[in-house]
Amino acid sequence: MGITEKLARLAIESPSTKISREAIASAKLRFLDIIGVTIAGARHPSTLISMDVARQIGGRAQASIIGHAGKTSVPLAGYINGVAAHALEYDDYTKSVTHVSVCMVPGALALAEHLGLSGARMLEAFVIGFQVESHIAKGLRPYLLDRGWHPNGILGAFGVAAAGARMMNLDLQQTRMAFGLAASQGSGVRKNVGSMGKAFHVGHGVRCGIFSVLLAAAGYKVDPDIIEGRDDGVEGHDRYGMADTFNGVGNYRLDKMEAGLGTEWELANNTTIVRLHPGSTAPGAAIDAMLNLAREHSLQASQVERIELEVTPQCLAIAPYTTAHDSHKARFCLAYDMAVALIDKAAGLRQYTDERVRQSDVQQLMQQVRVIVPDDLRHHRGQWGEEGVNWGEMRLRVVLKDGRILSTARSHARGWSEEPATWDDLAEKYRDCASDVLPQSQIEESIAMIAELESLPRVRKLMTVLQPRARNAER
Repeated sequence: MGITEKLARLAIESPSTKISREAIASAKLRFLDIIGVTIAGARHPSTLISMDVARQIGGRAQASIIGHAGKTSVPLAGYINGVAAHALEYDDYTKSVTHVSVCMVPGALALAEHLGLSGARMLEAFVIGFQVESHIAKGLRPYLLDRGWHPNGILGAFGVAAAGARMMNLDLQQTRMAFGLAASQGSGVRKNVGSMGKAFHVGHGVRCGIFSVLLAAAGYKVDPDIIEGRDDGVEGHDRYGMADTFNGVGNYRLDKMEAGLGTEWELANNTTIVRLHPGSTAPGAAIDAMLNLAREHSLQASQVERIELEVTPQCLAIAPYTTAHDSHKARFCLAYDMAVALIDKAAGLRQYTDERVRQSDVQQLMQQVRVIVPDDLRHHRGQWGEEGVNWGEMRLRVVLKDGRILSTARSHARGWSEEPATWDDLAEKYRDCASDVLPQSQIEESIAMIAELESLPRVRKLMTVLQPRARNAER
């Protein structure tokens, strides 16, 4: 039995009774977080453009667009909500995997709404899809990222396809077909990070996963063992399975894809870290460090001679831009992170807008930031968590004009595994994200529904509340 078949069996044969309560509780936190950032991202230009194009394409009104009135087809709704969920770079990240939830939540919601499923059925499928994607990711990382692929458009399709197979009651052969179709659609180029392209990768991954299960359910046939290639010395077509194609021949670990298969749930392992600042993940510790210094000492930009930030090579690779003149680049620019956190004593949605990025005070202070990768942090490169690798290790020195030097160091940010975000933390974030889109009554009603998601008779009821001015009860 190959790895593709094993993962397909995991998706459709895992008994519901084996899914732990911890995994379900974690899944609900993921829904609360991702739905909140999706509402906030509903007004982002990348989402609005996507909606306009979706209207041009047309399609049956099957699934809701979060934060907007109206519906579109299941694949397009998944795509649009996926774009919105990642547009602000505010979703969570699972160590050694990728941004799993940002594809899984929009995909699961769109399919569950269309199929008329309960919250319990959707949660079950979500946990399983999350698990399948995690297994695949661990076998492909870190090579996948190092070869220039942005993983979400590749791995997300598999997770959504696995959840969809579970929700649609696909058989083993159909599920393997869904995986094969997901593999042939996967894409995402890292050079597009720092633009609307990154959110597109996520939406694309959701759409591909949904499209894959719909095609597989209708009888579409592809290779049933898509992950593993056939090493027969011929170098023919079947040599290039998904792993060889994306990573290069041999640059993957199938054993990692099988480790813990059927015995553990990634969602119960406290490996998913919440971003409490909208920006790339690794700089979160540095942002918290600067916020602490700036608030404790009431720092003003006029006092600062220079800022010295020491980070890991992985952090710099993830946030490499030295200048930023729009919100996309700013989310991947350590100099901007440090400057705005010092000046505003905050690093929330309002600090990462085009208008704020372009203001002269923050642009001027950015020029006084020096980012360094010291020798003793260079070993923190590679797969997060392996051999002690921690992307977030950092040290910060703020040199003041009066000669004082303020310094601090951190290994993690608030919301990370070492300091996990609670339900109340995420509910507060949710309210902030939704405040400009939904009325307060709907915000509170939707939070309450997510809290009791396993008891919700129809996901459609939740989706109704996630649209502005929703007044009609579920039909």
